Amino acid sequence: ETGWLAPFCYDAKTSSLICIQKRTGWGFAMSEYQYVYFAAVDRQLDDKQLAYMERQSTRAEVTRWRFENEYHYGDFRGDALEMMRRGFDVHVHYANFGIRKLMFRLPVGLPMSLATFKLYQKEYGLEWKKDAQGKGGVLCIEPEADAGSYDEVFFEFHRLIAELPKIRQSLIEGDCRTIYLAWLACTFEEEAIEPPVPAGLSKLPRELKVLAEFYAISEDLIRAAAAEAPALPVSAKRKLEVDEWLTESPSEKLHSLLRRVVEGDGESVRAEALAEIRDRAGQINWPMSTPNRSFDALQELAIKVKEARHKREAASRDRAQQKRFAAIRKNPNDFIREAERLVETRSTDNYLAAAKILAELREALGPAEGPKLANAAAKKLVQAYPTLSYLKKSLREKSLEFK
Repeated sequence: ETGWLAPFCYDAKTSSLICIQKRTGWGFAMSEYQYVYFAAVDRQLDDKQLAYMERQSTRAEVTRWRFENEYHYGDFRGDALEMMRRGFDVHVHYANFGIRKLMFRLPVGLPMSLATFKLYQKEYGLEWKKDAQGKGGVLCIEPEADAGSYDEVFFEFHRLIAELPKIRQSLIEGDCRTIYLAWLACTFEEEAIEPPVPAGLSKLPRELKVLAEFYAISEDLIRAAAAEAPALPVSAKRKLEVDEWLTESPSEKLHSLLRRVVEGDGESVRAEALAEIRDRAGQINWPMSTPNRSFDALQELAIKVKEARHKREAASRDRAQQKRFAAIRKNPNDFIREAERLVETRSTDNYLAAAKILAELREALGPAEGPKLANAAAKKLVQAYPTLSYLKKSLREKSLEFK
């Protein structure tokens, strides 16, 4: 392998070149994949902004609302931060060798004070890139990771893309849970002290559940953290003195804001209004607690939460099984007929399901009658369908005798 082919190897099965993953060491061959996505949420790009975005890549699909590209070799060389500052509101960079980067353009700043944010901030992983002027900036989330850092080979990141505007909006509205989840995703030091825990961790909305999945944050770890989280009032997101703000704002200002809404700038107006109302309140509206736990202690608690969950799930499965066994004992012929109907469909999955039913029948009826009735039903199925080898294989896997 010399010359331009050096970074590749030939796959005879697929008759294609596979990139040798340089990021994980020479000699380890794997197919490299990267995905880069930006989207405008508040408003579409103007001509000047669009021209700038088009200069960032010659291969990307670029519109006034989004920028999208896939890489199977090579890298994105555009200026992601500047693209966010020049018009895009959300960004994701995914690569199957460990990159999982998110960026959110927040036009009126963070949902918490900068001093509080520094308790969450990691030198590598979680940053706030404030604009040179004004309150706005870009929230960047990029945990340190290499190939193999995440369990799954491939994450269905398109599920996340649909949720990015909602995550951004929750940040604008003062929801601090995204930042806490980012801290969990970026923290590896066992002695790291936990920052303030926001309310509502035990009841994450869909978009934050997908965010947690993206960063492989276990539900048990989140439940462990939620043990110290304050209760989330029903009106937490709307605990804003809107009427008072409307009453005290000058009519000229409200007229200007309304004009911007009519002209299509509604999302920005809403964000600015919410931020101003929060500033007037002089406090963080999203409830938080300060448990002062180490990350190691949090992980140990997560193990206990996981063990308790497994016990509950096992008990639940046992109750369900006993209920099913009672139904089988009451009407065993009904379940034998169900197995027969499944085999009639000529589906390999249904062969497995039918074999499982007969195995359950054997166990439910006990050693005296169970094996006799289950094996007789299995033999009848094989006699009716003697050429179905996969059916026979499924029955053998459940230790059913049919000869």
